[in-house]
Amino acid sequence: MSVPVDSDGFLRRECPTCEREFKWLPSDDEDSSEQPDPGGYFCPYCGVQAPTGDWLTQAQAEYLRAIAIRRVVDPKLDELERSGLKIHRNRSDEPAELTEDDDMRRVDFACHPAEPLKVLEEWERPVLCLICGTPAVG
Repeated sequence: MSVPVDSDGFLRRECPTCEREFKWLPSDDEDSSEQPDPGGYFCPYCGVQAPTGDWLTQAQAEYLRAIAIRRVVDPKLDELERSGLKIHRNRSDEPAELTEDDDMRRVDFACHPAEPLKVLEEWERPVLCLICGTPAVG
């Protein structure tokens, strides 16, 4: 199960505090020097720090929940029904695949050049680094 990226490889995320969406460039390198501190990532808009697992968009969270129900919960309920237990339920449908638009503008950071972001086109205030919270210059 995967979440789509845009044509530049950026993954959509949502701040758990201000709920604004942005995109970051995922890295496969777990040993990268660009890892966030133990408090997690900083929101590029509001600057609030949150744990690394808290950045799913609402659409991504709903998609993952639907997949989990379809692949884990439904088979267990089927097993219970086969054992003779009567269960009244609606079968869940396979969720529609997520898609990703090529929107937002790219922002690069001198402090962490390997961690560019994409932010809302209309955002005019400073954009903060995902790793250290420092505003982008320029």
